[in-house]
Amino acid sequence: MTNCKLCKSEQVNQFSELETIIYKESELSVEMEYSVCENCGREFVSKQQILNNDARIRDAKKVVDGLLTSTEILEARESLGLTQEQASLVFGGGRNAFSKYERAEVSQSASMDKLIRMCLKHSNIFHELLTEAGIKIPQEQLCYEHNVVSYKLHKAANQGRFNQVSTIESIEERAYG
Repeated sequence: MTNCKLCKSEQVNQFSELETIIYKESELSVEMEYSVCENCGREFVSKQQILNNDARIRDAKKVVDGLLTSTEILEARESLGLTQEQASLVFGGGRNAFSKYERAEVSQSASMDKLIRMCLKHSNIFHELLTEAGIKIPQEQLCYEHNVVSYKLHKAANQGRFNQVSTIESIEERAYG
């Protein structure tokens, strides 16, 4: 809890209110935190509240810009099975990049955002980036591009490169594990 800097009282209440900000001609409603001292009535914003408010504003702007929010980046990284350090190796951006993205301390670039989205949609691209980063791919993670249903009447010229499966259901089970 924060003490009042004016009267040193510990009786400080925290509040939040929706504030409207204008960004790229859009009105955004963002929840903003602040504190009020019960003793002297002083209204102030603590350092942590400033950080929280900045993060909320940054995430609201990301929505307008069509970028992943900090929570969505965290969820994407976790769904890809990466630590923050591994994600930085795979996607670039520096040693602490994903920590900062996930805390909404900084915004990712549009190209970083696109790369994360591509890896979520296309496991072959993700596996290629893992390999380049020197991260081992578990064998049970198969990519649907390498599975093919065998057709009795026709054979593909490159069919020998692929793992044969018997039904479409097997493909889905192998691709999404």
